[in-house]
Amino acid sequence: MITDEGNPAVAIAISVITGFLGSGKTTLLNYLLQHPDIEETAVLVNEFGEVGLDHLLVAELGDEVLLLSSGCICCTIQGELVDSLKGLYMKRLAGQLPPFKRVIIETTGLADPIPIITCLMKDPLFKHAYRLESLVTTVDAIYGDGQLDDHPEAVRQAAVSDRIIITKTDLADSARVEELRRRLGDLNPGARITTAVNGEVSPNELFDVALYDPKTKTLDVQRWLNEDAYAPAHDHGHGDDHAHHHDLGHDHNHPVDVNRHDDHIVSFCIHVERPLPWYAFLDWFEGLANEKGERLLRIKGLVNITGEDQPFAIHCVQATRHTPVRLPAWPDDDRRSRIVFITHDLGEDEVQASLDAMVASLGEVDEPAAGRVAQAKPRGKAPETFPERWLNEGEVTRIFGALADHAARPAADAIRLMLLTGTRADDVRQARWDQFDLDHGLWRKPNPGSVHKQPRRIRLSGPVLALLTELVETSAAATWLFPSNKCDGPVNDIDDLWDEVTRAAGVEDANLTRLRPTLASNLFADQEAPVMRRLLGLPDRQAQP
Repeated sequence: MITDEGNPAVAIAISVITGFLGSGKTTLLNYLLQHPDIEETAVLVNEFGEVGLDHLLVAELGDEVLLLSSGCICCTIQGELVDSLKGLYMKRLAGQLPPFKRVIIETTGLADPIPIITCLMKDPLFKHAYRLESLVTTVDAIYGDGQLDDHPEAVRQAAVSDRIIITKTDLADSARVEELRRRLGDLNPGARITTAVNGEVSPNELFDVALYDPKTKTLDVQRWLNEDAYAPAHDHGHGDDHAHHHDLGHDHNHPVDVNRHDDHIVSFCIHVERPLPWYAFLDWFEGLANEKGERLLRIKGLVNITGEDQPFAIHCVQATRHTPVRLPAWPDDDRRSRIVFITHDLGEDEVQASLDAMVASLGEVDEPAAGRVAQAKPRGKAPETFPERWLNEGEVTRIFGALADHAARPAADAIRLMLLTGTRADDVRQARWDQFDLDHGLWRKPNPGSVHKQPRRIRLSGPVLALLTELVETSAAATWLFPSNKCDGPVNDIDDLWDEVTRAAGVEDANLTRLRPTLASNLFADQEAPVMRRLLGLPDRQAQP
């Protein structure tokens, strides 16, 4: 996690160790717990009995919490994983546990890592107290090939990993090990693959693969993104140069086995030559995540934003997005946007075509002036003088406060919906109740610009549903979500109210027609309901018995 100023935030690193049944996760963990470089670490396991802790145990600190001789803390996962992480953090703050700077989570052998990572990314505590550093997967040198053939969980574990450890290599034929290494490299070219006997792997091989190096406090974008692993394979014949590793996750020199689960996994890196307007890129990125979320296993990238000297880092797991991060500098002289995708049954050509369509709609870009890239000028429109930017957390909070008791209710509620969904003012103004399915948490927003004229499906967060539930009681009988107080049509004074509340909140240069407050959506979408209800200006609900 990096702040907007580019300084590493003080957050506890989380590393997840996953791997199929019998692949050596526990053996690896036992070795790590005795390693001198793993001090000040908390370990979350499913059962103490699965980990040989007798020789490491010093004392019992509390229910299901043990202090190890290495100075590490070992806990069992109680209920939900997030609850266990919250408990660890609160005990650390209260001084009930020794301080720790890393958490290692050992999953069950049948665990799909995607829901685990998604759960961590969505929780508000994770955004402030923890940071996802690495995902490590163990693969059995003897049985790993068969497990990849038979179990989709094993494929997904390896496909989204930052590090892959081939275990039990002393028991397997060297040719078998090399074939497995080749297969894993095809499946996940961006992961570093190493081998281990008896779990003996240096922690330096497994951890510290985040966006910045916690030891030096410097950026390590190349290691985090590892775009060089996705070597170009062919020329697609269009202007944007992009790299491609393999089509459908297999070596073209070998026949395709339709029963192999990893033939459904694709990994590739797309490059974009020109800077991208922030609002247009966020539209595309949000749309891709909303429509293809379950097929997007993991996305990482650097984006060159129009008018900005610094790149922005993005990270997405399925439809869950990290807040975009402004980096202090580019890692090299290459100013192209570069985005790494790991997908399931979603090909590079489909993603590339979608991105190309967005880029083609932008019009031409003026030549850079004074070291900065000029704004993209959409065809037929005069250039705007307002900068492209989003609101930070403090600004959003102040705006919510200015809206809380405002008399212009329909317009105020419309702005709340904009801030929580990142939707344009015109789309919110024209929102109709028949577009919303509150039972399934969906907004089927008209999308006349799409090829098939199909509505865009927007998933509604808990705070959005809280707001809409309150509105149902007063305006559900109306056609419009935000009916005008002056006529039979929708509200028409959003712009005026926006100018008023931003002045009251001390927010400058936030033009409503260009603002793409996706950051606000990411900041607040997963907050606890009582917090969000206060920000929305809604009364707190009484606790249910």
